[in-house]
Amino acid sequence: MLRQARRRPGYGPQLCAAAAALILLFLSLSVLYSRLSSSPSSSSGFSLRLGLPTGQTHSERDASALFEDANLDDIDENTATDDDRIDELDVVEEEAGDSIPQQDPGSGLFWDHALGVARMQFGRPDRDGEAHRLLSFPKEHPYRGKIAFGSDDQPVDEDIRLKLDSIRKVEDALLLKVGSGDSPLRKGWSQWLEGKGDYLRRDRMLRSNLDLLNPKSHPLLQDPDGPGLTILTKGDRLVQRVLLKELENSPFRLGGGGGGGAEAKRTEARQAMEAEEKKREVGALEGRKMVTMLKEGRVHADGQRWAYFPGLDARLRFSDFMDQFLYSGKCRMRVFMVWNSPPWTYGIRHRRGLESLLHHHFDACVVVFSETVELDFFDDLVMEGYRVAVAMPNLDELLKDTPTRIFSSVWYQWRKTKHYPVHYSELIRLAALYKYGGIYLDSDIIVLNPIDSVKNFISIEDNLSGNPAFNGAVMAFEKNSSLMLECLNEFYSTYDDALLRWNGADLMTRVINRISDRSNKSPLQHEINVKPQFAIHPVSSSDITRYFAEPVDEFEKAEQDNLFKRMVNESLTFHFWNALTSALVPEPNSLVERLLNQYCLHCLDVL
Repeated sequence: MLRQARRRPGYGPQLCAAAAALILLFLSLSVLYSRLSSSPSSSSGFSLRLGLPTGQTHSERDASALFEDANLDDIDENTATDDDRIDELDVVEEEAGDSIPQQDPGSGLFWDHALGVARMQFGRPDRDGEAHRLLSFPKEHPYRGKIAFGSDDQPVDEDIRLKLDSIRKVEDALLLKVGSGDSPLRKGWSQWLEGKGDYLRRDRMLRSNLDLLNPKSHPLLQDPDGPGLTILTKGDRLVQRVLLKELENSPFRLGGGGGGGAEAKRTEARQAMEAEEKKREVGALEGRKMVTMLKEGRVHADGQRWAYFPGLDARLRFSDFMDQFLYSGKCRMRVFMVWNSPPWTYGIRHRRGLESLLHHHFDACVVVFSETVELDFFDDLVMEGYRVAVAMPNLDELLKDTPTRIFSSVWYQWRKTKHYPVHYSELIRLAALYKYGGIYLDSDIIVLNPIDSVKNFISIEDNLSGNPAFNGAVMAFEKNSSLMLECLNEFYSTYDDALLRWNGADLMTRVINRISDRSNKSPLQHEINVKPQFAIHPVSSSDITRYFAEPVDEFEKAEQDNLFKRMVNESLTFHFWNALTSALVPEPNSLVERLLNQYCLHCLDVL
């Protein structure tokens, strides 16, 4: 019969560990007590309270004398001897000034924080030159307040001032390392700090949890079109499975027959009801949307909205909008403009041209064709009662039944050519005058007199050589004009995307000269009203720059005054040739400045 093994208690190791810990604790306390009792600093506290001489440094005695409210319980840690250092980090400095006598704390001095100096209390005599001795600091004991600030918030220490004056860039103040240079404030500590930061970034235990949000290290935040830098983690795969499971449970419509047919019918009925409800809400929502977009200034043309004017349906086709806007009975004159540059390039001087037109023709309907500006770009003029609308041309409808309809099908390739903005403007002005009839004005034209009485007219730009050069900056033609149709044919048959003026001013000259040579008739005999140069371009392109400057003497001032009076009385328009003068600013009292402000509506806008 086997005897049962004697069960030994299981808490023997714990008792041994506790006994060892108690022994070590008693040993450490005894060693600490012996060191503290043998240290000469143990009696310094009592001597400090009695005001007896101790082993303090000179600077600390001065501080206790200057500030009477200093903490008298602080014990000097620099008087410890070389023996019995507690650990290896203790640094004991040899005091060379032990012979300096201890001063009475009540020396009568106080610290002036405004000036950063020590002052003697008023009405208290100096006992045996005590204050003088306190203020006489030896060379081996530098003054502790050298980093104090003066009354003008400037550091007293010259080294600190020089270091602050060395800061020349924002990067230096932010302690940034830019290029090969280094900030003067980074000297001494930057290498250690950068090494420590690199160590913290490499250590997995100290890595920040926010590093997962870095797009370079998290796969869900990377560019899907770029190469992946990491793979999906376990949590990412879990989220992916949840998303796929949710897609599998979505009730898609099924075909006829089979299980799930009832569910598919219910889904189809529900979708039909939702579509009907949305259809009923479209009318009310459309109006609120338009008001919101107008307030936010973000009415842009898209595939369904081509133009905007209050009172007209925003979803009208381009041709329907033009018919309702131009032929509503409220327009006595139809005016077309084209702007295909960025919106920020439409400056105050261009605005002055539109304002001068509205000054003479309040009831004119103005359409500005543009692919770049917002549809409510002139909403302030609309609020004042003027009929100004921005429309993005639908080339399929505008060029329909014209020889140039091919340009609508190649528009995506055409818009990549070098001179597309200029050639686009040339084609739009010809097509608009042919389809609707009216007056075309360049954006750098100032209207000086009413222009509604002229019909079928075009201007001559320069006639110095004897051969007339016709300019299309200002034109007026009736609807379905034969001359405009001939110009569209010329544009289609001779188009060259590498030449700037070939499809513009040169095109008008070629067509009119060819018609005249073919019938041996002058342009006047073809019922083309050719206006002289001074009527449309009173200042030529070669002389325009000199009139942006203020007259330098009385003779030049009198000359510009006479020219100004003649232009206001005889000229219909003034062309300031923006292609040549866009970088110039008209000086006050110059001829151009006077003409720009002659018929302005918002005259406080700075040119």
